[in-house]
Amino acid sequence: MDCIRRAWLVMGTRTLELEDDLAGYAAIELDLGFPEVREVVSARPGADGVDDRTSLMGSRAISVNVRNFSGTMTPDEVATLFAPFMLPSARPELHYVLDRPGAPERMAVVRSSGYGWPITGQRKREIHLSWIAADPIFRDPAQRSSSSRSGSTTTPGRTYPLDYRTYTSRTYPPGGGSATTGEIASPGDVPVRPLLRIFGPITDPRVEIQVMDPATKVADYAIAFVTGTIIDPGHWIDLDTDRRTALWDSDPLQSAMSDVDWQTSTWPHLPPSPAISYFNLYGDSTSGVSQVEATWMDGYLT
Repeated sequence: MDCIRRAWLVMGTRTLELEDDLAGYAAIELDLGFPEVREVVSARPGADGVDDRTSLMGSRAISVNVRNFSGTMTPDEVATLFAPFMLPSARPELHYVLDRPGAPERMAVVRSSGYGWPITGQRKREIHLSWIAADPIFRDPAQRSSSSRSGSTTTPGRTYPLDYRTYTSRTYPPGGGSATTGEIASPGDVPVRPLLRIFGPITDPRVEIQVMDPATKVADYAIAFVTGTIIDPGHWIDLDTDRRTALWDSDPLQSAMSDVDWQTSTWPHLPPSPAISYFNLYGDSTSGVSQVEATWMDGYLT
């Protein structure tokens, strides 16, 4: 039975396999490492031990050793293949598939930290590559999304007399979608911090999230905006709950942080399965297209 393990680098339109039988090289070791642990500890006054409040991770060191063998490329040509991906300014993606059910693909954005290719003879070359992943979490490359529509609150359809003698009337409602609830359920190892994109038209938007977790039972989050906040048709606000930023129309020069009501808002931290998080968008002056869209990538340690 063939082993399905595979790893490759992607940068723009360029892709480079870490093993190529035809060219004549193979990855003899791929070390995906483990994230640094950002320790937060303090000595316990008058007692043994420490108070340990550690909960977050730092960067992750990744390395691979490549060895050449007889193929269509010379040892020096093999070493040269990796040069564009090893510039300190480059941010290639390292993708890999391990031998496990479903052959899931994972990826990380990396920055080079070492590139060694000692010249030891005419036919042999050992190439040592190392990177740092600023985000220590490996991601599923497939982006996931879910949305919640607020439903229309626009003025109902026209009212007219149904019986001119009694002046009874009937109101016909306008077209438009009804309110819907979005759902976030991640099979990953780490909590989800989604990007929430709120599309107008809407006045005084508010996103409410309820987490149903067998471990913690119920947890509630909300992100509200100051009174008078209006998102016009064709515009939106991005709430990046990972980077903790709010932007108008995804423009980094148009901050919406001052429009958020921080006295009633909390950045969500949504646990993975078996927890399920439900979210809704509320507000005034909405139409059938007013909605919040949540996007995220499932995260893993392995």
